[in-house]
Amino acid sequence: MAKKRLTIALVLRSGGDYTVDHVKTLVAQLPTGYKIICFTDTPFVMDRVECVPLSNSYRGMHGWWAKIDLFRPDITDDLLYFDLDTVIVGNISKLLKTTGNTMVMLTDFYHPEYLMSSVMYIPNNVKARLWNTFWNDSARHVAECTVTSKWGDQGFIRGVIGDCRRWQDLYPELFVSYKADIAKFGESKWATERYSRGNGSLPATAGVVVFHGQPRPYDCGESWLPPFLYYSSPSS
Repeated sequence: MAKKRLTIALVLRSGGDYTVDHVKTLVAQLPTGYKIICFTDTPFVMDRVECVPLSNSYRGMHGWWAKIDLFRPDITDDLLYFDLDTVIVGNISKLLKTTGNTMVMLTDFYHPEYLMSSVMYIPNNVKARLWNTFWNDSARHVAECTVTSKWGDQGFIRGVIGDCRRWQDLYPELFVSYKADIAKFGESKWATERYSRGNGSLPATAGVVVFHGQPRPYDCGESWLPPFLYYSSPSS
């Protein structure tokens, strides 16, 4: 019996920087033939995408906490998750073949001892532990995950599961950070002397560009970016 394909997962919570148009833009970059679900509090109709209502309003919590719905035990698919500000610039077929009973997350581009949740492989068997731990004391977890060593949802995940497989260990050529690996210090306002090591160009082997924090992809004006046909920059 053939192994079931991964389901691609996205999360859209209203009230922040992202809208349905950002979902459209990312979906247009993803390969066809895969089930795509979007956990959202703003149901919409879109080709290729199945909306899954968020289980909770996450009222009073930062937007990233809505990603906790990725660990709902009632959604039994193994998931490949992308943040909505992720840009696909190359072949990601390797990612879609990911298997195993442990999660895969990014190594934080600024603090490599930590995990980053912008792109995640989430096998079904890990979900219940994370889900139950969070909701057993959600207020405490939200309050605690506000420091660099335990930041947001990714800090919570690391606190529960410890370390896990890292995308950069599996496919070091595929993942790049816009600010750390592309933006050139002295030329780009998004680059910093401490963290930026780019030369201003997109690495030839890149498949996924991660935009963590500012800027958003649509604020960069880079020639290699896919067309943002569906929306305008909120900052414009």
